[in-house]
Amino acid sequence: MSVKKTHFVSKNGFSGANGITSEELKLFVVPVAISVLLFVVGQVMRPGFASISNIGNILAIASILGFASMGQTLVIVSGGEGIDLSVGQLMSMGAVIGCVYLNGMNGNIALTILILVIFGAVIGLIDALGIVWVGIPPLVMTLAIGTLAGGFTLAFTRGEPQGSVPSILLALGGSGIGAFFKWLFVLEIIAIVIVEFVLRKSKYGKALYLTGNNRNAARLCGIKTARIIVMTYVIAGIIGTLSGLMLLSFIGSAQLEMGNDYTMLSIAAVVIGGTQLAGGKGTYVGSFLGAIVLIVLTSVLISIGIPSGMRETITGIVLVLILLVYSRQPSIRQ
Repeated sequence: MSVKKTHFVSKNGFSGANGITSEELKLFVVPVAISVLLFVVGQVMRPGFASISNIGNILAIASILGFASMGQTLVIVSGGEGIDLSVGQLMSMGAVIGCVYLNGMNGNIALTILILVIFGAVIGLIDALGIVWVGIPPLVMTLAIGTLAGGFTLAFTRGEPQGSVPSILLALGGSGIGAFFKWLFVLEIIAIVIVEFVLRKSKYGKALYLTGNNRNAARLCGIKTARIIVMTYVIAGIIGTLSGLMLLSFIGSAQLEMGNDYTMLSIAAVVIGGTQLAGGKGTYVGSFLGAIVLIVLTSVLISIGIPSGMRETITGIVLVLILLVYSRQPSIRQ
């Protein structure tokens, strides 16, 4: 059976490859409502919090988490208990190693991107080979590879990040069209359009949803599920390292482990956005909405003067509660 002709609906009524459904729109209401509520709280506690300029800054920061959540979304949608625990280390690698190759020169950007794509693809391929052919659980495999990536980054820089960020990347991370549309946010909008189109209209996207929904059914439909999973982890690896470059453009300098916090945040953003941990259901739009929720929450805590340690504690509690709620979804599909 041709994948292009395959139509599937999970038992909750979700149709992964056929445009945004009413079911998904209902899922989007929750993160949007929470974000609006947090903006209102922030404005009450700190007048000016909901200004156009500050909202623009928050959306730019959320876009970085949105980029990190892109690969995480694909991995979780692919099913098989797939969760990528290497995202943060890959971002740190992309930022630190990227800064070395950039060396403050705009002319080095294209070469640096190519190098990071190769790094990310190789790491994603190793992940996929371990998961698909060796049978290592995704959590274990990606955690190990993330640790390996972190060790490689440390060895590569000898513990001392070098290089500098060229002017074009600094402009990407710090400016935009007016106070609201920062360039990072503009890129995120473009990414959302591309990723959603791929997920819903391409042969790969349709096969990905069916693979995550029910791998046995996918094989019966003639889908090479192993190939889909390998492609997904390779893409996720590339997105991880390139997301580090986005983070570097915003921070302006390379620091070891600068992206490590994004692992847990990316998982939380994806599940807040309605992606099912069991796989087969999810959207990248939802993941970005989840990223906005997390960044607005952090911004509110900062604006009202909550100390760093307490902020991390509160955020950690919120993330644990979110994951506990969403992890109770059934994992066995018809």
